[in-house]
Amino acid sequence: MEELKKYKWMIPLISGAERNTRRKLLKNLRKKKDRFYPEGGFNADIKNLINCMLCPNMCRFDCNTLQAAKTEVISPAYKARIGYYLTVGKIDPSDPENKEFVDLMYKCSNCENCKIWCPFDFSVVSLLETVRDDLNEKGLMPDYCEKQIDKLKETGTIEDYNIFKTYEEKGIENIETDGNDDVFYYIGCEMMKFPKVVQANIELLKKLGIKFSTNLDKRVCCGSPALNIRDLDTITSLASKSVDLIRKSGAKLVISGCPGCVRTLTERYQKNHILEEKVEHEDEEIRGKDVTEEEEQFSRILYDEGPEVIHIVEYIERLLEEEKLMLHEVPKKYETVTIHDPCLLARNLSNTSSIRKILGHIPNLTIKEPIYNKEFTHCCGWSGTVHWADRDIAIKESENRISELKETGANIIVTACPECELGLAYGIDENEKDTIEIIDLSELLIKAI
Repeated sequence: MEELKKYKWMIPLISGAERNTRRKLLKNLRKKKDRFYPEGGFNADIKNLINCMLCPNMCRFDCNTLQAAKTEVISPAYKARIGYYLTVGKIDPSDPENKEFVDLMYKCSNCENCKIWCPFDFSVVSLLETVRDDLNEKGLMPDYCEKQIDKLKETGTIEDYNIFKTYEEKGIENIETDGNDDVFYYIGCEMMKFPKVVQANIELLKKLGIKFSTNLDKRVCCGSPALNIRDLDTITSLASKSVDLIRKSGAKLVISGCPGCVRTLTERYQKNHILEEKVEHEDEEIRGKDVTEEEEQFSRILYDEGPEVIHIVEYIERLLEEEKLMLHEVPKKYETVTIHDPCLLARNLSNTSSIRKILGHIPNLTIKEPIYNKEFTHCCGWSGTVHWADRDIAIKESENRISELKETGANIIVTACPECELGLAYGIDENEKDTIEIIDLSELLIKAI
């Protein structure tokens, strides 16, 4: 019934149309399979690409990438239409003259704002990923994506170097597991760029007497960038190493400050059947076992009997509810804040409450909400693949979001995602960098303890 509500606005338009118009519309909808479905097998989700093409496309009115690029070509439905044409061969993706159409499949920030407005309740982000699967099978992965895959293969991270190995120079403590941890603190590649956030989380866990480990000497990327690009071979290798390390920690709870990591470790691994492929493992207990037993092992490790994987804001919320953590007043500079809800946390992990409940425990704090907040949040521009395909569009998205946050009058922007901290920083003018501060929730909490 909830889904039907999304269609209500269409009823008076259809009923008010001329009889011949209604007849043609309904006839074309009934005949869409005969007229549009191609013969042969494809990875692309043809059914929903067509649904998206034929929809009135309300999503385009709130697509962050479209608002940044200011061209209808970037709209979700237009990209779905081009994805369909590339898949069925109406546009030849191997022709160099059609490169701009191939690039269009990557000009998406994965914010999934389109899903909020979609009457079919699907994500154009997911549809574009199925098109990328076909492009990759044809050897047509763009150069800017190949560069990211090369880095993941060579360094195990999304950087030109192993960013996890920089912990010592950044003053981050590496805590090795003894196999009997209560919590495994899973630090993401991008989070390593924010040592103060990592230090704040480690300090918080220590103050609470939590037995935990970080194992930075053995860490690799969760593989989210490879999933966005759709290189499943690379993600399988990274996933097996990550899951082995989680299992060895003995922890029943895995926490991460990166919502992208949380989503990848749980939903995206499972959705893409990542750990059902036969791969080689460093762990002698797993290496060499037959496929069936290996699948069962990994299923238990992560999905069935394995640890719970949550974002750190959810963990902190639990600690406050259990009265294991008390918060006090923050310095005057931080008394008034606005919240940037990360798309990955608000829409993908469906959590818009934890940040606000935590901030509600700080006595002298005032929150000024932006117009676009919670599940309607707008993207920082630095997720997905758009910042590789067209950096200028990503930066404009960042500028647009900063403008919305500035409208609240608050100079302190609180978020809970390293990618958002990276992206939002591009949106601040040079002359405002001394007055506007982007701060992770964990950094603010340390000031309140």
